Amino acid sequence: MRLFFLIIQILFWLIILSYFHEFFNEFFYFIFITFITWSITRFFKKNKIKNLFNNIFASLLIFFVFMVIYKVVFSINPSNNKKEGSVTVYKPKKIIDLTSKNKIDYKIEKKIWWYDFYANIYNINYSTRYFSFLETKQNHKNVEYEFRSTTPESIQYYNKLYMNLIQFDNIKIDSIINLIAKESKDKKLNQLQTAEMVTTFIQEIPYVLVHQNSCKQIFKYESPSSYIVKYHNEKKPCLANIPGGVQSPYEFLHNLKGDCDTRTLLAFAILNKLKISSSIWVSKAYGHSVLGIGLPVGNGIYKSIDGLNHYGVELTNKGFRLGMISPHQRDISNWDIALYSNNF
Repeated sequence: MRLFFLIIQILFWLIILSYFHEFFNEFFYFIFITFITWSITRFFKKNKIKNLFNNIFASLLIFFVFMVIYKVVFSINPSNNKKEGSVTVYKPKKIIDLTSKNKIDYKIEKKIWWYDFYANIYNINYSTRYFSFLETKQNHKNVEYEFRSTTPESIQYYNKLYMNLIQFDNIKIDSIINLIAKESKDKKLNQLQTAEMVTTFIQEIPYVLVHQNSCKQIFKYESPSSYIVKYHNEKKPCLANIPGGVQSPYEFLHNLKGDCDTRTLLAFAILNKLKISSSIWVSKAYGHSVLGIGLPVGNGIYKSIDGLNHYGVELTNKGFRLGMISPHQRDISNWDIALYSNNF
């Protein structure tokens, strides 16, 4: 009987160790040393040291159970974490572009600070160039027209378009990704925590509807009861005449105007550079797009992609944690994978 309880205790220790390794990486070695010490005291007869480590084990077990309950309860309601950060865009600065025969360019600086799901605070300061934005915009227009005319199947169209937009902006977004990677390194985040940081970073940016048609065409061709018409009737901000109704990662980082697929595209581009498995989900039935995270989130909505569970997450509103999408959009059969990357 004593051996049975010892085995059960060891199993609980292993669970606790894996939990701290995944979610509280900075305390892992402390817990590991505690486990080794606890193991050694098993060979002692009853004494104060053995009782001390029994109490430590019991405390850690209670903490573990509490955190599991906390994670389940607080992942139900997306309104639990909506702490306000800040998005600041500074006035454009005139600069001389030495690579383009001394042409005048404009550098636009941004400062974004935000909270993650555990109220940890982050901030990045970065800048974009107007000429680079125009270059990306022209490529976007050219390839979208080409793919639209040659690729009638919608998922294949999105796959080609998204892939091209990411590849074209690949080098341009390196400086921003380096800043995010530095935040992750400085705070000693694991992959799951880094994915949460990226998710909350994009959720912090105010929502702006992006569509391919002009605003006049929206009222002409869309149903009066449609979301897009209601959105315009409420005089909310929009970005019209955008090819494919989506902005590329650099375009979004430049003007900070994006809706669902613009956000998922940027998130995918960042996570892919950080070697974190992710995916872009699109749904014709819901007229929507969400991000997929291929990490052990543990609960929530997911799709299995080549043997790896990708957990969906809504990026258009703050407070949605990994594995959480709108309650009205949880029919997995209505979601298709437009693009994915499994970084095993």
